Amino acid sequence: MLILLLLLLLLLLFALLFAIYKLVKWTLKDKIRVKWAFTLLFALGLVIAIKKVYFTRMEFIQSKVYSNLYIVENPEKDSLLVKKAILEKIKEHLRTQHKQKNKLSYSNETDCIYFYENGGRTLGFLGEAGTSYFIDNEEDLGGFVSEELGMYPEYRLVEFYYQLPENKTNEIFGEINYFYEGKHVNTDSVKIQIKK
Repeated sequence: MLILLLLLLLLLLFALLFAIYKLVKWTLKDKIRVKWAFTLLFALGLVIAIKKVYFTRMEFIQSKVYSNLYIVENPEKDSLLVKKAILEKIKEHLRTQHKQKNKLSYSNETDCIYFYENGGRTLGFLGEAGTSYFIDNEEDLGGFVSEELGMYPEYRLVEFYYQLPENKTNEIFGEINYFYEGKHVNTDSVKIQIKK
């Protein structure tokens, strides 16, 4: 079955390449078509660049399976802005009543909040699904293809470990571990005031 699917994909790829070849050949036959083609390609490139620079912003996507997991879409280039935004998201998370039942396979912690950059995708059925897989899906630890968050250490941004207060104070103490390309770079201790 997999072989038939691969053959079908190869056939579709060949048909697409053939159609592109015919379109390019047809376009190059007339100078006006060439000018229009370059104008359209330039306009498309300009629209993509403007969208990327002015309209793409950092976004936190909370997993529907693991409430203590956030996937960071389009993180800012400035690491200080990312750290500040993550700290605000931690405070927001702690102000809500999240009871985490599911544990990630590489950690037995439930009093922890994880932040991963969106990435790691390859061709879905042939490789890894990427960190965005865990937005809607539980870790799959067995079978032909396994998916677990521990497979993507290079996309790990922050792990925040905390301890809920035993007395009725509104303060939570925790430790933020920062990562860059899979390597631990810094640890900060924080005290977060929770207003109820």
